[in-house]
Amino acid sequence: GRQMKLNNKGFTVVELLASFTLTMIIIVFLFEIVLELKDVYVNESLRTQVMGKNAVVASALNNHVDGKLIGSSCSTANKKCTLSYAGSTEELVIGTNTIKIGKQLIEMPAGTEITGLNLVVSEKIGSLSADYRENSYIKINYTISSETLDMPVAFNYVYTYNKI
Repeated sequence: GRQMKLNNKGFTVVELLASFTLTMIIIVFLFEIVLELKDVYVNESLRTQVMGKNAVVASALNNHVDGKLIGSSCSTANKKCTLSYAGSTEELVIGTNTIKIGKQLIEMPAGTEITGLNLVVSEKIGSLSADYRENSYIKINYTISSETLDMPVAFNYVYTYNKI
């Protein structure tokens, strides 16, 4: 008799299931990579914003005290310093998410918090030598933390001045 020829040009259910499973595994791994890259981007973006804001703080502090500061007193508990100039004073106040220097208010990025604050003043009367006129210093240390940041970012500012 006659024999019928089968046309085997399609895929079996097992082949389709295997290829679908492999495709899904690859998609899951790619999705995990995308999520990890998003977390890295958000972390580094926030870190960059924090660094930018602290550059503004450093510049503002420098503009307020450079060559003008003649005395200071600070309290870490009250989160403030009184900066004395010839004939005037102004306050440096550290908030939960802000730093105010005189009338200038600098806000840290949303979702961040200023922690680990330490304000230190060391003042001495008289000059040490003609070459080294600064005999006192004010030191401001704090950390910016956030749930988004993988590690807190610490900042240290030290300004020297001549206590008159």
